[in-house]
Amino acid sequence: MAKMGQTMLRRLSILALSVLVIVSSVGCAGMKPGPVSAIKPVAEPVHPRVGNAYLFRGFIGVFSTGMNTLNDDLVAQGVRSHVYQSDQWSQVADKIAAGYKSVPNPEPIVLVGHSYGADNILRIAQRLKEAKVKVDLVITLDPVTPPKVPHNVTKAVNLYQSNGAMDNLPWLRGIPLEAERPGSVMLVNLDMRKDRTDLIDDSGVNHFNIEKKPLVQAEVIKQIKSICITRGAYAARNAPARVSPTPALAKTPPAPTTLPTQARLD
Repeated sequence: MAKMGQTMLRRLSILALSVLVIVSSVGCAGMKPGPVSAIKPVAEPVHPRVGNAYLFRGFIGVFSTGMNTLNDDLVAQGVRSHVYQSDQWSQVADKIAAGYKSVPNPEPIVLVGHSYGADNILRIAQRLKEAKVKVDLVITLDPVTPPKVPHNVTKAVNLYQSNGAMDNLPWLRGIPLEAERPGSVMLVNLDMRKDRTDLIDDSGVNHFNIEKKPLVQAEVIKQIKSICITRGAYAARNAPARVSPTPALAKTPPAPTTLPTQARLD
C-alpha cells in the first residue's frame, strides 16, 4: 500500500513539474482566451467552407497547445475556426445561443475539445439544447468527466485511450461518452487502443499529447470537413427542388350537340 502511495506521489510530482515546464515554454500566448466576438451563425464567403468550428483547450490551456495547431490547419483548409480556453465555455455557449437561435438558416456548428475542454463542449451543447439550437458535430479527445451527450447533437465522435488502472484518475484518462437519450444521437466511441490503432504512431499516445498527434488531427479535420462542406456543395444540397411542369393533356373535342346535316341527294 505504501509503495502504491509512493508511486502515486511520484506521478503527481512529475505532473506538477510538467505543468511548470510547459507553462514556461508555452508562455501566455499558448493560453490566450479566444475571441468571443468572432462567434457568428454564418461564416463570411471568404471562407471556402460553410460553418464554424469552436475548439477548446483543456485545463488552463497548458496541456492543449495542439489545439492551436489544429485550428491553424483548419483555417488553412477553408474552415472558419477559433480556439478558446476551457473556462470560456459558459460565455461561448451564451453567445452561440443568442446569435444562432434568431437566424432561420444558420450554418453548421462544430465543437471540438480536449480533456476538460472536451467535457465543457458537452456543457455548451447542453445549454444550446435549452436554447433549441442544433449542434451538428461534437468531437471529444480524451474527455475526463463528461456529461451525457444531449439530443440536440446530430453526431458525436469520441477519440479516447483507455489506460487501465489510470482511468481511476480523472485528470489522466479518456473515457467513453453516453447519450442522454440512447438512440437519439449518432454516437461513435473509439478507444484508440482497440478501435483505431492506426491513429497511434511509434512514439505512442497519452492524455497530454493526443491532441498534438498529426494522425489524430488529420482524423479530426476529416470529420469536420464532412460537416463543413464547400459552399458550392452546400448551396446545391440546400437548393429547393425543382418541380417538373405537368405535360398538358390532349384536349378531346366536345361531342356535337346536333347531328351533322345529311348530304343532299341528287
